[in-house]
Amino acid sequence: MLIEQKLEEIKLSSAQQTVAQYLLEKRSAIEYMTIHELAKQTYTSTATIIRLAKKLGYNGYQELKDDFLQEVHYLDTHFNNINPNYPFDPTDNIQKIAGKVSMLEKETIEDTLTLINHDSLQNAVWTMKKSRHIHLCAISYCLLLGQMFKLDMMRIGVSVNICDLSGDELFLPALVDKKDCVIFISYSGQIDKLCLLAKQVKKQGAKVIVISALGNNELKKYADCVLNISTREKLLSKVKGYANEVSIKLILDILYSCFFATEYQRNNEKRIEISQFAETSVYSTKRDSTLGVMKEE
Repeated sequence: MLIEQKLEEIKLSSAQQTVAQYLLEKRSAIEYMTIHELAKQTYTSTATIIRLAKKLGYNGYQELKDDFLQEVHYLDTHFNNINPNYPFDPTDNIQKIAGKVSMLEKETIEDTLTLINHDSLQNAVWTMKKSRHIHLCAISYCLLLGQMFKLDMMRIGVSVNICDLSGDELFLPALVDKKDCVIFISYSGQIDKLCLLAKQVKKQGAKVIVISALGNNELKKYADCVLNISTREKLLSKVKGYANEVSIKLILDILYSCFFATEYQRNNEKRIEISQFAETSVYSTKRDSTLGVMKEE
């Protein structure tokens, strides 16, 4: 969760609220401000600021300030053309709505690419590659996106076990060990069941890959590597999770593609072989098309 969101949502004392409001209003203007100057400007104390930092999960003011300034830069340089929570207006016609939603998804893809760290991505791919079993845990739409990822992996002969937190999570710790990896997907990173499960599988030595929003959250505490989702949407106040759904789908597609590339020839042959078997099993004969672009060689 972003610091800005935490400052708006967590319970603060009146003095802490004063500091929080100042940060939200001044934003990047605090870059060269010491803790003593901030205390003076807010008519509070350095102790209040330190307590606020600790409540947000930081050891002190400098850590909080560094992360807050990075976050402000991110928020101020992305999605300048469209509101990801309400990308269209009630008065827009259907063509305008189509254009705005398309623009939002294009911006989300560009945003996600700027958040992908080479080392984290490489770590995630090789963690999957070296694991005996790959597990994936999520809920709601994240689970549906995970099912698509599972299907892609199945088509190159790699099994992904899906845990949907409908009771399956009670048995997952009995299935994982240090030879396995578990992918957790959560926009907020604050879902209790996911966090408890991540803590448990981490204790058992399994590698943990977390796909989540920018900023600190509970789920990331247990991660061996983190892949960040485009982070501009509110948790509740929005038309739909356009941006985070597109971002998660893109990250999973990139994970699959990089995994595929580790043994390109083998995986390509395997996918064709499995697809051919599935075609004849479902349709009795191979499908054909009158469109040249769809025709097989």
